Amino acid sequence: MATTMLNVRLDKSLKLEGDRVMAKQGVSATQAVRGLYRFMEENQDVPDFCKTGSDSPGPDERRRAMRRLVGIAKLKPGEDLNTLRDERLSRLGV
Repeated sequence: MATTMLNVRLDKSLKLEGDRVMAKQGVSATQAVRGLYRFMEENQDVPDFCKTGSDSPGPDERRRAMRRLVGIAKLKPGEDLNTLRDERLSRLGV
């Protein structure tokens, strides 16, 4: 099988968080990218999350991300809800 190499530019924090998630799941970046390409080959389409036309998430993705955040964080004394929310959304790439 002939192979090719991809070079991708990512925000450093996005890469670190993605690497952390993949490591926790036992998936390499190569496996994740191959999975994306297999999806596109099999469906002759790109996943919906790729169709926004930019790296900025649309309102639907922000809404889904906010739903994932509901109830997962307990505030410690002195913590600010808005700051915590913004940090978690940032980790989700939103």
